[in-house]
Amino acid sequence: MSGSKRVASECSCCTAFPARRTIPAVPALAAVLWIALSGIAAAHSFIAAILVVSENVEQDLAEAVRGFVLAADERDGHPNETSDGHLGGVDVHVLPLPAEATRLVQKLTGSPDEPADVVIVLGPKPAADDAASKYSRASTVLVQALLAEGWNGDDRMDGFVTRYRLAYGKEPGLLAASAYQGSNAGRGRIVS
Repeated sequence: MSGSKRVASECSCCTAFPARRTIPAVPALAAVLWIALSGIAAAHSFIAAILVVSENVEQDLAEAVRGFVLAADERDGHPNETSDGHLGGVDVHVLPLPAEATRLVQKLTGSPDEPADVVIVLGPKPAADDAASKYSRASTVLVQALLAEGWNGDDRMDGFVTRYRLAYGKEPGLLAASAYQGSNAGRGRIVS
């Protein structure tokens, strides 16, 4: 990437900063397959870091991880998994970041190390973009847009809210819903 110019295109759900190449905005599933097939990740698994930038980072990180894991497990999860879930049939291992804010994060399988294959940043702008820039040289980075106010009144989110309550015994918050929605329908701005 030395000497290359960073190029951006906008989309509504997230911003992506690939480490090595530019790809058009794509659904999250296609991005996962691109990662798996491009040699960035092993053929059957990859590490997704969830990086939260917020004032209440410990609680928000735990919530975002729960939302992401719920999405990663709902379509093709199975008993006795050795990963934290699947996206498009590819095992995903979750690495919560920042590492010093993981006290409330629970029920993850294993403890993957950095660098992650993909870093998903959640938080308000411009703080999320600033945090993303620190990882963009080592990993593909997606800056996930937070859902709009009133998301919990949207009928399309009812299934998620119900599954979240059953899995965790509480109401989901904005970070859980944004991570869930992003892992199911992520589109982004790719910057290289």
